[in-house]
This record gives sequence, C-alpha cells and structure tokens, in this order.
Amino acid sequence: MYELSKEVEEYQAKVREYAQTVVKDYAKKMDETNDGGEKIVQDMGQKGLLGMKIPPNYGGLGLGETAFAIATEELGAESGGASHSLHTQLNALQLLLSVGGDTAKEWIEEGSKGKEIYAVALTEPAAGSDLGAFQTTAKQEGNEFVINGEKIFTSAGSFSTKMVVLARTSGNIGDKQGVSLLLIDSKTSGVEIHKLDLMGIRGAGVSYVKFNNARVPKDTIIGKEGDAYKGAIKALMVSRNGYAGIAVGIARGSLDEAVNRANARKQFGKSLIDQEWIGFNLSDAFIKVEAARLLTLRAAYLFDKGKEALSEASMAKYYAAVTSAEVSRLALHIYGGHGLTRGSKVERLYRDSKVMEIAEGTNEMQLMGVSRLLKKQ
Repeated sequence: MYELSKEVEEYQAKVREYAQTVVKDYAKKMDETNDGGEKIVQDMGQKGLLGMKIPPNYGGLGLGETAFAIATEELGAESGGASHSLHTQLNALQLLLSVGGDTAKEWIEEGSKGKEIYAVALTEPAAGSDLGAFQTTAKQEGNEFVINGEKIFTSAGSFSTKMVVLARTSGNIGDKQGVSLLLIDSKTSGVEIHKLDLMGIRGAGVSYVKFNNARVPKDTIIGKEGDAYKGAIKALMVSRNGYAGIAVGIARGSLDEAVNRANARKQFGKSLIDQEWIGFNLSDAFIKVEAARLLTLRAAYLFDKGKEALSEASMAKYYAAVTSAEVSRLALHIYGGHGLTRGSKVERLYRDSKVMEIAEGTNEMQLMGVSRLLKKQ
C-alpha cells in the first residue's frame, strides 16, 4: 500500500542528500542567528526540489502529498527550522492553489521555483486554534482594499517577499462567507513585521504582523472575493500531514543521535546500548518512529488518492508530535550533560519537538479531529 513510486524514490534520494549535506551544515547557524529559512527555500527551488506536490502545469513536480511528507521528514531530521520553512512555502502554495486555482497560476509557478518567498498570515492573537474567529478586515475603497488587524506566528514573515493573508471583506466574525484570501507585497506601507524569538524552529522567520490601514490593489484578492473559507480550510488540513512529516524527521534525527551515542559511549565496562534499560528504550523509540512514519504515509497516500483523510492526518500529526517529544527527550537523556549544552543537535531537536505539539493544530485539536472519525463508526 505504501510502496513508493520510482519517481518518489528518486526524489527522496535527492532530498535526503540535500538534507544531509546543505541543511546539516547550515542548521546550527540557523538556530543561533534565528535567521536563514529563505535560503533553504530559494536553494531548493533552484535545485528543482521545491514544488514536489504542486501539479506540473503550475510549475511543480507533481509528486503528491507522499513526496511532501518525505521532504519534510528528511529536512526535519536535521533542522526543524529548515523543514518548517519548506512547509510554509508549500502551505502558501496549497492555499493559492485551493482558493485561486488558475487565477493564481503565476504566483504558484514563481513560488514553486523559489523566486517568491511566501509568508502565511492566518493565526491571530485572539484566535489561535479557532480560525473562524479571526478579526482582520479588508475593506474596499475604490480600486483598493484597506487592511486592518493583527496576525501572530506568521511563518516566514520576516523574510517573505509576499504574504498570503486571510481577511474578512464582508459579514461578521464567525461567518464562513465574506472571508477572502489576499496576496500582498510584504513591504506594503502600513504593514509592520516583528520577528519572534521562539525556542524552536528557529530561522523560520515566525513573526507578529500588524496591518494599519495597509492599502493594496483590488487585484490582490485570490480567487473569488468572500469565498475563501472552504478552500483555506481544505488546504490547511492537507498541509497538516506535511507537518507530521517534520515531527517524524525530528524523532528520527533524535533517535539516530541517541543510537550513535549509545553505541559509542561506554560505562561500567560496556556500551550504553548494552545496558538493558537503554537498549529497551531505544527499541521502543524505534518502533514508535516507524509507526509515526506509517501513519503519516497512510494519510498522504489517501490524500493522493483523492480521499478526504482529515482524521487520518490528525492521527498522524498527533502521534508524530508526541513521538518527537518523547524520542528527543530520550536522546537528550542518553547524552547526559553533553545533551544539555546549548547548540548541540539533540538539544536543538528537543526544542524543535515542543513546537510540533502546538503548531499546525495542538495535540488536543488533533484528538478532536480523531473523535469525529469515531462518531462515524
């Protein structure tokens, strides 16, 4: 069921090599400076690795959600920040595709090649998991829209060239109608961007954004005005599985570090891995990483078959996030004092793992998604 096609296998080999060379060498700098995610997106675009799930007629590779999950895992094993940057770009492209279709073709093609770097401005200070409660407005005045409001945890905000913004063009808070998607220049007058100093996924440009009478042309609307809610929700549900891939990668990277340490380190005359509790815990971690990957690939497979695998994506995201936190904690513990050193890979992945339990829907939100599946049975 989950056997990869030849094309996806070839893509996996390329993106793994990229992760284990370019991303591996760049990861520590990204974490220390809290900057650089745009270089990953641009570089992957130039190397033809970026638009893996975007259809070829929109400038992508057409390899589907399976390739997306694989790519986020491979990068996640080296850097949560790098993988999050990749995910943000594909999340933006999915939003443009789902809401705009052919009307957004030019921008999808540019983004698939890394020529434009897109931020995703959805979440608001007063509306976290409840996307429908957002308050940002875009009021039409002549041939312009005037945007007012705030966005928080806007991925890629600090280094984006353009910003995908969800705003209300009509109706009241909570209404599904009257919601529009706009693609605006990040340097638009009236747009203030402040990069946040997060504990994990550093370098991904996560920012606070304020719109203060920001005037944008009317043609910045993507798709049909006031009709973006359904397409946006669909895009976000699909992209959630890509985030599960990041968590699987963090778990895998942590496990690799832990196994290497346990094989190399000797205590009381034998390797750590030969200490029964360590060997058993590593075996348990290995099984959980494999299970998390299979859940993620199952959801990707169903999406690629045109199925509405929202509950399956929630299962994958939940289990992968929990596994990344558990395995990264184990890895840090096996490293002992060295694992506590700021900037060590296990310490960095440990911080990245906590983000997995909150971003793209908290663990609790994922369990709510799974409960919907149980109600149908």
